[in-house]
Amino acid sequence: MAWFGVGDPRAVSGRPSGRIPLVFPEGVADTGDMANGTLRERSGRRPSIVRAAQRDGIGATTRRPSRMRVVATLSADVTALVAASLIAVWAALSIEGVPLLHRLNGVFESDARLGFLSLLLLTPYFVAALWAYGLYRDPARSVGGFNFGEGLAGLTALTAASWLLLIVFVLGLGSAAPVAPLIAYWFAASLTIPVARWVGRWTVWSRPSFHERVVIIGAGEVGHTVAAKIAGHPEYRIDLVGFLDDGEPRRKDGRGHALPLIGSLADLDRIIAEEGIDRVIVAFSRARHNDFLRVVRACSDSGVRVNIVPRLFEVVSSRALVDDIEGIPLLDVANAELSSFNMGIKRVFDLIVGGLICIVALPLMALVALVIKIDSRGPVFFRQERMGRGGATFRIFKFRTMYVGAEDERLELAETRNDYDGPMFKLKDDPRITRVGAALRRWSIDEVPQILNVMAGDMSLVGPRPLWVEEARQCRGWTQKRLDITPGITGLWQVLGRSEIPFDEMVKLDYMYVTGWSLSWDIKLLLQTVPAVLNRRGAY
Repeated sequence: MAWFGVGDPRAVSGRPSGRIPLVFPEGVADTGDMANGTLRERSGRRPSIVRAAQRDGIGATTRRPSRMRVVATLSADVTALVAASLIAVWAALSIEGVPLLHRLNGVFESDARLGFLSLLLLTPYFVAALWAYGLYRDPARSVGGFNFGEGLAGLTALTAASWLLLIVFVLGLGSAAPVAPLIAYWFAASLTIPVARWVGRWTVWSRPSFHERVVIIGAGEVGHTVAAKIAGHPEYRIDLVGFLDDGEPRRKDGRGHALPLIGSLADLDRIIAEEGIDRVIVAFSRARHNDFLRVVRACSDSGVRVNIVPRLFEVVSSRALVDDIEGIPLLDVANAELSSFNMGIKRVFDLIVGGLICIVALPLMALVALVIKIDSRGPVFFRQERMGRGGATFRIFKFRTMYVGAEDERLELAETRNDYDGPMFKLKDDPRITRVGAALRRWSIDEVPQILNVMAGDMSLVGPRPLWVEEARQCRGWTQKRLDITPGITGLWQVLGRSEIPFDEMVKLDYMYVTGWSLSWDIKLLLQTVPAVLNRRGAY
């Protein structure tokens, strides 16, 4: 299926071609009467989009991708919970011959079928716990249908529900409480549910009916940036239809994908009806403010999801909190206090987790070192001067991935070829890279020796990318904020796309990380690094 263009319209069941206006004349626009705190209309009442849609049969039989994703996610969870029941009973039977432990089977000890049926009957209870923690909200709401917090929320929901159930069993059955099967059930469900959801997303969600049709309001720089980022993530299952804007599209440069301008804001109702739009993204437009308000309200009434790119989005991270002043939302940009205590906590975390990683990585490092020596002459490690916290320099450890003398050719190549935007120098097909070096870079194994820098205190597990000294000197003004914290092996730049992210966006990500730092964010980024490395996006 093509990503862009309008030459591939989707037939939407139950959507007639008749137009229901989403942008109304000025005479029927909603206006707020601030004198008495009530919401009035200038003339007449705006017709209900929902009632009009129901009258014409729109939406009665429409199967929106968001609803289908929720149903698919629910089906995956039920399947996973049934599998967890089987695993729990098998685990309980496996400890029957173990002294003392078999007593933990409780009432399940005499009849395995009773145990399985009992756990099976608890499936609605655990599904309700997942629902209560919002685990069926994100598949329908979020752009990607999934975010990393979903996994942590699922574990929290299962743990809370299991503890509550265990307390009820102990109070009701005493020593006959099935402790072992319930523990095994919790452990199995914690594994089977994420696996089942992952399998569902890469199989069922791949069907065209699960793809969202999206139109972007605003054909300026921000709109094109949003389109390019969405296009770089096929796992979002989004089909971009085009831009809507009152005026000619404006571009900062020639990068990105050529998404067509398919109309103005007044054409939104026709585009939604003809193209089967599921989501509208508002990314700054030349349209008037009141027109935006009408569009958002009308889309919400008609079941079309709306996402709005906030002003000053460059300094607003995904972790921003929302306050409220009498109905006016306030985004808390967050400004982390990089005190000695906080940095001490971060350092202790680096030493504990880094030490464990170092122990596990030592055999791998020895094997890679042997392969490098066999493949080409030269040292195993590559050392280069980088700029660290506070502008101090240090020498970074990396596995050598290039031939000896490659650094001498750097300036010459940088003058004629550079596949990266900005002062950083990167080549996708660098002729200086060895055969083994290409594989090491593809899987980011060349970065593993940086754990030695972490243990020495020059780097952290998570932080801004450690720039080459000459590159770091290009950062001036507010971008120097990235030097307030220790550079890291991984971070926002590595997790979100690495070399596919331009230099100016990289320093913005570093700024957001420094100003919004927290230990929980470090843990989250560490866990997100694993799928990012396996995906190999932007690694070269």
